[in-house]
Amino acid sequence: MDRYKFEDSISAYIDNELSLTDRQEFEEYIEKNPDAKSILEDILKNINLIKSLPKVKASSTFMSKLLEQVEFEKNKPSAKVVHRPSNTFFGFTPLYASIMSVLIVSFITIGYTLWPESMDRPNALPNLNGNIVASPTIDSPTKIIDNDQKLVSATIDSADTTNNKRTKVNLDGKVNFVKKQR
Repeated sequence: MDRYKFEDSISAYIDNELSLTDRQEFEEYIEKNPDAKSILEDILKNINLIKSLPKVKASSTFMSKLLEQVEFEKNKPSAKVVHRPSNTFFGFTPLYASIMSVLIVSFITIGYTLWPESMDRPNALPNLNGNIVASPTIDSPTKIIDNDQKLVSATIDSADTTNNKRTKVNLDGKVNFVKKQR
């Protein structure tokens, strides 16, 4: 027997409802486990204490008064819900309804502004593949582009930082310090 089976069998043991084999197994478990024995003794003490409590006597009219009170509570009119006309629009108070309408109008306006004018033109921008000398303009769409020419030809790279061609600047007599160092 394990602890869970012991705890489930306590009530049946006290009420003498266990079979003979289960009762012997229960008693063997109690003998082997002193904690289980103390739990059983505590439960038996509590049962005896409850049985030794004095009985409470009620008046002879207790049941009739109790039934009257139950009937009164059962038939008592409940607090009725009064439906008053409310100042709400779709469940919003006027303040929140106005804020919500401003947000919806703003969302629609921004969405309309950001939406492309024509969804039919998949290539709205010119195709810029290859080397381009001049981009086609709207006035002359039939202009032929020579893809063999280079886009930009430069002899000096302005992003090249390896050339440090600094010239010395002579600032003698032109710079005045606030406080001369000693």
